[in-house]
Amino acid sequence: MNEEAAALLARAYALKDQAQARELYREWAASYDATMLEGLGYLTPARTAALLAAYVKERDCRVLDVGSGTGLAGAALAAHGFTNIDALDFSPQMLAVARARGVYANLVEADLTQPLALPSASYGAMICTGTFTHAHVGAQCLDELFRLLAPGGMFACTVHKDVWRPAGFSRKLANLERSGTLAVLYHRPGIYYRASVEPEGYYCVWHRKAGS
Repeated sequence: MNEEAAALLARAYALKDQAQARELYREWAASYDATMLEGLGYLTPARTAALLAAYVKERDCRVLDVGSGTGLAGAALAAHGFTNIDALDFSPQMLAVARARGVYANLVEADLTQPLALPSASYGAMICTGTFTHAHVGAQCLDELFRLLAPGGMFACTVHKDVWRPAGFSRKLANLERSGTLAVLYHRPGIYYRASVEPEGYYCVWHRKAGS
């Protein structure tokens, strides 16, 4: 990990509010891919896309890339043959980079801490990498995301281990399981960066149960 990449990652993990996050990603958008892929050896977009591809066989399924950033996960999904992907992110600068990839049907600028102006049950699958982490978005967004996910749909994501309990993910998922809304199909610790020696978080696949 080079010094510049390490400094940007440390800044991302130290964010205190949405205003700081917007400023960081406004400044970082143009160099984000180089920092993450070359500087940090970032693995989660490709690994999470492979997970979703293993559980979703319909490559024309409508997929929402939640917290898409510059579109690394969308590009990985396209490489697996997915053809109907939308991007959602709160940073217009990051979405502009994502648009240039040419893999998204629609780009939605939205804040995951607020209600989303999208129809219920409009997506057959979702992917989210790098958003459920330090000073980003907590588990309060899951109710709204599961509203958008059609019954029978799949949601592949990463959740950083440091926020699993403090940001409410363990409690929220347990409640959603008890209510019959979802089933946890995959939950394993894994590394986020090529040089990591310990897992930074969890790779997950959640299934919204039919009829929920």
